[in-house]
Amino acid sequence: MKKYAKEELIKMLRDYYKKIGRTPKMREVAYNKDLPPIHQFLKNFGSWNNALKESNIEIIKIGVFSKEELLNALKREAEKLGRSPKIKDFEKNETLPSSRCYFKHFGSWNNALREAGLEINVRKDYTNEEILELLKKKAKELGRTPNSYETGKEHNMPDLTVYQDKFSTWNNALTEAGLEINAYYRKWTKEEAIKWLQYKYDELGKTPGIRDFDKDPRAPAKNTIRKLFGNWTNALREAKIPVKRFRSKKELIKILQRLALKLNRTPNRGELKKHKDCPTVMPFVEQFGSYTAACLSAGLTPNDGRNNNIWRGWQKHCEDMAKVIYKNVELQKGDVVEGVPDIYVPEEKL
Repeated sequence: MKKYAKEELIKMLRDYYKKIGRTPKMREVAYNKDLPPIHQFLKNFGSWNNALKESNIEIIKIGVFSKEELLNALKREAEKLGRSPKIKDFEKNETLPSSRCYFKHFGSWNNALREAGLEINVRKDYTNEEILELLKKKAKELGRTPNSYETGKEHNMPDLTVYQDKFSTWNNALTEAGLEINAYYRKWTKEEAIKWLQYKYDELGKTPGIRDFDKDPRAPAKNTIRKLFGNWTNALREAKIPVKRFRSKKELIKILQRLALKLNRTPNRGELKKHKDCPTVMPFVEQFGSYTAACLSAGLTPNDGRNNNIWRGWQKHCEDMAKVIYKNVELQKGDVVEGVPDIYVPEEKL
């Protein structure tokens, strides 16, 4: 990755400013592939505002938009979308004001939509009587008690969160509306959750993970475990189950080499799962950046085709190009980039 000097960054920022005709936003630059990575600006200038200041570009603060400008932006976007804009529509579009500006000026997104004369996407200001009446009406329409997933605009009902905010739970809302409760949601205790953790530990013969609980519909949900204990590790400790130990690079390399010796070739990702004494591919990716890099660190030829003539030819082509562009390059510099024997440029530290 090329490193840019301050003067180069300032010139590029000034050119971009002239091109768009206004002060560029940080997220615009971050998403623009034609500009250097945003971290280079932040590292060189300390902050985005400092970068603008040194480039003699006016600093735009949050909230400098007038109410009229914000409302006009909402109306234009509504016309373009054919519906009332949502917060995520504005967050995705770097050319529009931030949603924070609307909250600062209007107090809420819905207040801004009202002032712009637009339909509200998710109404929150129902009275208890209104939402209970709508619940009874829905029950009459269906001929039964509605389920919690039969809420929201697509079902001509208030959002489920409205009922939960007003009555704490969906079942409380049904009771208040005089409707029959059609589903009970079990409340797990810590003791029950611990018994399940210990049961899965005995059943699997290893420390249970989140995925093991996801696969078993009888077990408490992973979010229930987290809610009861704070996190999965705390739950394992309280259940007196050994926590999976963090494996070092050296340990992972030994595991790969041992399995390669057993198979008489480089193991692929799928074969890791088949061997009980091997972890999944994830620890290798987390520690080395990729499974290929892990294989290279273990002195194994990856299963990605680099042992064929096409790959060798491409590598040679890249090496020749690097020598022309940078002159002084070092090849197969394993002590600089561990496990990835590629091309190293000392002057650029690249």
